[in-house]
Amino acid sequence: MTLTNKFISLCSLALLLFSANSFATGPRVAPSLFVTDKNIMYAQEYAPFVSNTNEQQGLLMELINSVLKAEGIVGTVNILPTQSMVQYYFSQEMPLAIIGPDFKLSKAANRKATFIAVLSLDKYYYAYQKDEAKALDWSGKLKNLNGKTYGANKGEDVTAYKQAGINIKYARTPALVKQLLQGKVDFIAMPEATFNDLSKQYRSEQAVSFIKMTVKAGKMLMGITFNKNHSEGLQAAKKFKAGLKKLIRSGQYQTILHKHLGAAIAADELIKRIQ
Repeated sequence: MTLTNKFISLCSLALLLFSANSFATGPRVAPSLFVTDKNIMYAQEYAPFVSNTNEQQGLLMELINSVLKAEGIVGTVNILPTQSMVQYYFSQEMPLAIIGPDFKLSKAANRKATFIAVLSLDKYYYAYQKDEAKALDWSGKLKNLNGKTYGANKGEDVTAYKQAGINIKYARTPALVKQLLQGKVDFIAMPEATFNDLSKQYRSEQAVSFIKMTVKAGKMLMGITFNKNHSEGLQAAKKFKAGLKKLIRSGQYQTILHKHLGAAIAADELIKRIQ
């Protein structure tokens, strides 16, 4: 074998080994492998609050970006499609923060997390039935939905549903409405703004068949979780808390809420929930 051929063979072997190591985790290859910014942040896509297709990347992102910019907290945000992916990267890597719901992290990951609520929204259960008189009625008790199938986000805490004898089917948030229409799940839970955003493509034909259950399913806290183990995590969290208070006092927080959710939204009530 010539020297040139030996060199080519060694390079090929090195490339093969590198590729195997880099992609051993399959779809969970971290975006930060290809990004040099140490202050990387991961966000869960959750329309219309975190979305690459919405104005200013959505309501939650506009609120958070306004604070980050005002306080000089610099970082790169990667929007990922599922909650489980964001949880994974927070557990396995060293991001500055993650953005989205109040993530149900593992005990180990939770020890390095400090969550700051930015938004609190009411959640409702939605069902799809042709006969509204036969709509699911949970009446505030999950046991009334025993034997039904709940459409859950990947990474969502479903302990209470399982304890009530409810079956679970996981899907990404945008797919849940479609699965509801197809009869693969009996009900889903999300803020009204999210359901309206995801169901609009079906609304002209299916509007009368979408049913929002009267009793609220609870509240969804959304915000930013800083990594205390990151070299800038604690300082960034402190600055963000102060910056959020400034955003509210200045009236800019309320302006952004009304811009995305309409003038009728009770901004003061939503602010009280996160203070």
